[in-house]
Amino acid sequence: MADTSESDIKEVFIVKRCTKMDSEDYVSIQLKSSEDSIEELLKKAMSASTINSHNQIIRTMGVQ
Repeated sequence: MADTSESDIKEVFIVKRCTKMDSEDYVSIQLKSSEDSIEELLKKAMSASTINSHNQIIRTMGVQ
């Protein structure tokens, strides 16, 4: 493995945040690489940081 200096290492840090009236969800991703380009790191970070939406309604049925 070759030695890499600090200037050879690329870093991407993103935070996605979703705020609703009653909740707040967030995902933070930090990626570092000396081999991947910034574009590749951004693609990987964006695909890893999906937030599930609360738009799905969960319905339960019961009998009393």
